[in-house]
Amino acid sequence: MADGQAGGSVAPQDAPPETPPASVLARLRARARALRDSGLADRLARIDTGYVKRKARQVTEADLDTVVERAEAIEARFRKDGSLRRLWDDGRLLLQLVQDARDGRYRALPVWTLSAIGFALLYVLNPFDLVPDALPLVGFLDDAAVVSACLSLVEQDLRDYRTWRRARHDEEPSLTEADEDRLASQQ
Repeated sequence: MADGQAGGSVAPQDAPPETPPASVLARLRARARALRDSGLADRLARIDTGYVKRKARQVTEADLDTVVERAEAIEARFRKDGSLRRLWDDGRLLLQLVQDARDGRYRALPVWTLSAIGFALLYVLNPFDLVPDALPLVGFLDDAAVVSACLSLVEQDLRDYRTWRRARHDEEPSLTEADEDRLASQQ
């Protein structure tokens, strides 16, 4: 070659040397460091039962109406994300409890419990909470932490509600397909 170099392609002088792609573990460690550096870890550490109690005191009747109106969107959030998906059954039960309480079907529920559940469900719905939901891997951790804290606070009330639902379901006669078709045609 005219410039005295051996044949073959040569990387430009100012190009950084190629590094192998980082392992998954290395990428997770880097994200954990970034999480600590950004203060997100401190925000997550603030989420406990006390946090849910304080925020539940601010829930209004209009907030509970919003939970009922946006139930499908809240369910979608539980189904969509891995950290919340583990809480899907409990999340759905919380939604049903709010709906039954707001419709007057279930009355054996302390107002405070309803407020705590309302806060947790609205928190899940809000994409701009303590840790924005758009952040990969960590965006829904705070949502899961809030729901988990809420579940620990309302555990006995949730057991009572499950018992009420089972008893109510046992009392209701089940409809046959013919009965359901007949009812649908009458409407």
